[in-house]
Amino acid sequence: MLTSTQPPHEDAHDSGHFVQFYESDAGLTEDVGAFLLRALNAGGTAIVIATAQHLASLTSWLHARQAALTECDTNDALILLDAQATLERFMVDGWPDETLFISTVGALVANAVQRGQPLHAFGEMVAILCEQGLGEAALRLEELWNRLGEHHRFSLFCGYPGSLFPGAEHTQLFRHICHAHHHVLPGSPLRDAGNKELHLRLALAEQRARSLEDEMKRRRTAEHQRDAVLMNSPVASALLLGDTHTFQLANPRYLDMVNRDDLIGRAYLDAFPDERGGPIAAALQQVSACGVPIVHEEYRTRDARDPLSTRAYTLHFEPLRASSGRVEGVILSAVEVTGYVRARETLEKSRADREVLLRELRQANGAKDEFLAMLGHELRNPLAPIVSALELMGRRGTGSSARERAVIQRHVDHLVRLVDDLLDVSRIIRGNVELNKQLVDVGEVVANAVEMTSVLMQQRAHRLNVEVDRTLTCLADPIRLAQVIANLLTNAAKYTEMGGEITVNAAGIDAKNIRIRVRDSGIGIAPDVLPRVFDAFYQGKQTIDRTQGGLGIGLALVRNFVKLHGGQVEAASDGPGRGSQFTIVLPRAPSRAMAGSGKEDIRVAGPASLVMPRPEQDTGAHERRILLVDDNVDAAEALAELLRSYGHLVKTVYDPSAALAEAASFRPALSVLDIGLPVMDGYELARQLRARAGDWQCVLVALTGYGQNADRERSRAAGFDHHFVKPLRPADLLEVIDRISFDASGEVQ
Repeated sequence: MLTSTQPPHEDAHDSGHFVQFYESDAGLTEDVGAFLLRALNAGGTAIVIATAQHLASLTSWLHARQAALTECDTNDALILLDAQATLERFMVDGWPDETLFISTVGALVANAVQRGQPLHAFGEMVAILCEQGLGEAALRLEELWNRLGEHHRFSLFCGYPGSLFPGAEHTQLFRHICHAHHHVLPGSPLRDAGNKELHLRLALAEQRARSLEDEMKRRRTAEHQRDAVLMNSPVASALLLGDTHTFQLANPRYLDMVNRDDLIGRAYLDAFPDERGGPIAAALQQVSACGVPIVHEEYRTRDARDPLSTRAYTLHFEPLRASSGRVEGVILSAVEVTGYVRARETLEKSRADREVLLRELRQANGAKDEFLAMLGHELRNPLAPIVSALELMGRRGTGSSARERAVIQRHVDHLVRLVDDLLDVSRIIRGNVELNKQLVDVGEVVANAVEMTSVLMQQRAHRLNVEVDRTLTCLADPIRLAQVIANLLTNAAKYTEMGGEITVNAAGIDAKNIRIRVRDSGIGIAPDVLPRVFDAFYQGKQTIDRTQGGLGIGLALVRNFVKLHGGQVEAASDGPGRGSQFTIVLPRAPSRAMAGSGKEDIRVAGPASLVMPRPEQDTGAHERRILLVDDNVDAAEALAELLRSYGHLVKTVYDPSAALAEAASFRPALSVLDIGLPVMDGYELARQLRARAGDWQCVLVALTGYGQNADRERSRAAGFDHHFVKPLRPADLLEVIDRISFDASGEVQ
């Protein structure tokens, strides 16, 4: 016979349907084991429907108290069932099916009751349902047990872990579970206590209950305040609870934002099925899972008032935590940023439009630069034969046309200067100007500038005064600095009436700077014109005869070249009819000691001769065989005739193929090649001439309308020895020819 160690008063609980909320598995095992043992000792049946862990612990407890338990098992007195497996036999879609329950658990109870002995049953299926979040299903199963008890006499012990009801939010379910049972079995501490201790424990429990009730009131008050804040918030706000993110609250601004009024009590994805897989559903899920806030920028919705437009919001997802720290919901707020987004998009569009405009302007500016370069090239081409023809006319000495030649020469020189200025402006705009800085004597530079403008001064009968301090030096490009001073002198001469007075003055200011000043007695500069005199292509108001002429680029070149030298220039005038003054300030040259320090390659330049003297004919020298290749027949013939007048043997061809054939038989000492040739350009022609020359040496001279550094580098890479820009100054070419040396057989060395 099985024996129980439990006191007799425990038998009072062996009838009806009761429940115990336990704190430890060990205490549960003791209470349930004693309950089952009393039925077995009375010759009755014990049914256990529990978790696998509790089945094992109860079996061990019973075995420890009677080794003859095996005999009871054989007589089917102890029935052990897995709670989860038993649930699966009658649960349908998360809900207990009564018919299946009667056919399974009910049949088991009916069969045991027929033996006429006590039946004690312990069940944990209801606890499993609560743990799965199916509280309503657990209450339904308790109801089915009670109905079963109306037809059969047995005692049912239900066990729930106390941890399933940790907070106030579980109070209602806890209360319903208690009401579903005949009585609640207290834990062993209360059962074992004496009257005094029992009363003390009950008093403490009542005090805790009052404290919890007070805490619940405070929480409800806080929740009401929270809800009031959300409802009256100036931003759209909603409160979503649970794993399905059910709308507990949504203020008017939120309802207006989503254009809905039926959200309360609905899960988010039920209300907005199109959002499944979208950013809001993902954010809600992530906040619930991780408990970290999330911000979603620029969420777009359709404007209910204007379906063709959208509104933009920044969404904030904040976790709502229970007292236990568990995330029980999400507070969603939406701050409208439509105005900001539209302003930013307008700004971005403006920037994009600006970029398009700038790109078009850069393209137009590039096209303009290309046009200026091409214009200079095309203007240089017709100047080349004119210069050669004038030189040839001078050599022939026809005195009857001397005056006409002088007129042509002056205007050709003027046109060449205009072309050079145009190309300089184009180079400056593109940043392609490089200075050849040297230690120069300012007096010599001024003298060169005066020489460049002497013809214009004589024509207009101006009195020119030159005042330059002695031993005045600066670090500068002598050609460009002379061009700057010449432009100022030319400007003064053009805008000063016949017989006026012009003064150029150069002096030291202090130990670091020098000043070059050009002053005239001319027409002066109006105050509204003065700020713009250095702008490219700007000219003051012109009369219809344009007596001053020009392109309006001379002073622009002055400003840019002075700036490249590290200096500054300014214009001044007392007004119309009162003359004008232009002042250049440049840094002084380094000391001689610095010049020899090796830090900079500085050399003293001699006078910068702008017009090279024509070499005289050397009757004792060899004649040079010269090949001219140019598709401009006039230019080729004029230059050929001029070179023949100096005693050279010259052949002209007008296309590259003929040039290759002629060079093989003519074996020229020097070949002058135009670059812009048809079919094969001058660069390729030079490479092929070099490749076919063998032991025959030939000096190659490039002749082109392009004179930038890149053009010269390309010529050098193609094999040219010299690069001349049209119109060619004959003296430059003659100097190259005279430097060609010969060996004893007359071949070029």
